[in-house]
Amino acid sequence: MSEKRVRGCARAPVRVDPAGGGTDAPPFCVDHGGLVVNFGVSLHAYAYAERLESESGVMIYASDLGEGVHAESVAALRQETRLEFLRAFIDRLVPEGDSLLLVTESGVPAGSGLGGSGAIGVAVVAAIDRAYGRTRSQIEIAALANEIERKDLGYPGGDQDSFGAALGGMNRLEYPEGGGTNPVRLDVSENTRRRIEQASLLVFTGAAHVSGSIHEDIKNSYALENSPTVAEMFSLREAAESMSTALESDDLAAYVDALNQSCQSLYALHSSCDSEAHRKLIAGLGDLMLGAKTCGAGGGGFLLVHADPARRVECLRRAEKLGARVWPLLIDASGVVSWDDEPSEAAGIERIRARIGG
Repeated sequence: MSEKRVRGCARAPVRVDPAGGGTDAPPFCVDHGGLVVNFGVSLHAYAYAERLESESGVMIYASDLGEGVHAESVAALRQETRLEFLRAFIDRLVPEGDSLLLVTESGVPAGSGLGGSGAIGVAVVAAIDRAYGRTRSQIEIAALANEIERKDLGYPGGDQDSFGAALGGMNRLEYPEGGGTNPVRLDVSENTRRRIEQASLLVFTGAAHVSGSIHEDIKNSYALENSPTVAEMFSLREAAESMSTALESDDLAAYVDALNQSCQSLYALHSSCDSEAHRKLIAGLGDLMLGAKTCGAGGGGFLLVHADPARRVECLRRAEKLGARVWPLLIDASGVVSWDDEPSEAAGIERIRARIGG
């Protein structure tokens, strides 16, 4: 290989969707138009991609899962059954005759409701681009990562996970009727952002969700005559509109109202969106919190809690006593970033090959 070897590294934040999540997914966003308020959060997915010497094959290692795959070529990789998600990105982004090492790491549990797979996808696109010296904008990275998920893999859902990971910050994601995505950075004062960070907790009960099956449930319910799902989608969109206005006018009370409305409408979309574990936690936290919303498609995962600012530590300790794990919420304003690193030493590549078993 004549080019200088380089290890392309990338990092992308996961996201929370305090209002409007679900209205980014077809058919609703195409039929009626959707709106999502989306924050990039400082919990990250990482990826590094490294071009290897010719005929080294393709190696993929998901380090947080301890799972990997080694194939002789990109073509041979298509015959594998493991790590389907990552294989699809290799298939789209790596030329047939090339050899590559791809290593990923997720900073959130599986089934978190924080768009972890979307963040991994965005980080992988950015890392492979870096290894090949390609340049793509954050919006282009988001669109490509989402296209691989939705079209190449056929996974149901919208694109807010990819855009949250690629753009970071606090965004209003607009979905005009007929299709398309228009991301708009919300004009949120530093004071309001800090107040939200100070009051917010990300709480995980351990009850994961499977977003794909939930999206299918919602889609099937959406098609039924007189389905409540359609009405609740409109309610989710209205909550996102109210929240956008609240954030840009420094109205934290209205922000919390929209947070609670969005949670109620999410649970009402379909029974699979509801979460008994989250309802018990909300009841257990009582007046220590002002509002809460299940993240993502529902059914489990993380709960975004807006604590009473004067009782935040009490709220955190109560959640832990109730058996949950708790993280702070800090806004990642950068979105996906990438950088170059020195290529791996031969011994390091061999260690990964041994872990994969290839």
